[in-house]
Amino acid sequence: MDRRTPPRARRTPRFAPAIEGLEGRLALSTVAATPPRVARAAAAATDSTPQFPLRYSKFTGLFQGSYMVGAARQPGFATQLYMTGGGNTSAFYHGNVQVAIYVPEDRSQPAIGQANLIPKGSGDSGDLLLVDLTAVPGHVDKGGRPDLFTWTVNDDSGGDFTSGEGSGTVQLTYFPSRRLPRGAVAAGRLGLAFRGQVGVSGIAGIIF
Repeated sequence: MDRRTPPRARRTPRFAPAIEGLEGRLALSTVAATPPRVARAAAAATDSTPQFPLRYSKFTGLFQGSYMVGAARQPGFATQLYMTGGGNTSAFYHGNVQVAIYVPEDRSQPAIGQANLIPKGSGDSGDLLLVDLTAVPGHVDKGGRPDLFTWTVNDDSGGDFTSGEGSGTVQLTYFPSRRLPRGAVAAGRLGLAFRGQVGVSGIAGIIF
């Protein structure tokens, strides 16, 4: 006697896997296969978000004051020069200047320095134009002193010059003195002539 298959067993679907050809599959997109860091860098490169504009103007400045040269206290440098004086610029009148220049022991390397251009009354406004100096190779005066530097605006500038940018050159004119302060190897008067351009946001005030 044959046994009949129960109704529930007849209704159970039969498992029959099918093979799908590769030509029917979709290839992964380039974006999905790109590492996240690379994708972010590519997005930043094509970012069209407008940047806050800077207002650029011609910049000139004339200063003079006393300087003194002594042995450098920092390793790798032969001498250090300090200068203080006064003058004016196209951005402000009646300002002060402080300059420090270091000459490396390796004379194949350029002298470097910084200059603080400080408008009088900056105690109230906080204005300060700080520039980094780099000597132009081969430009020295008759005494072998570096007399031409390039300058760029330092990020630590303040007041109207906050977030500013700019660059140019500064010519140095030495007037050495025969009388030397104690501990100095050279001293005298020094003239500075700044030329270039400076860009400011104009948020803190209108100065050009």
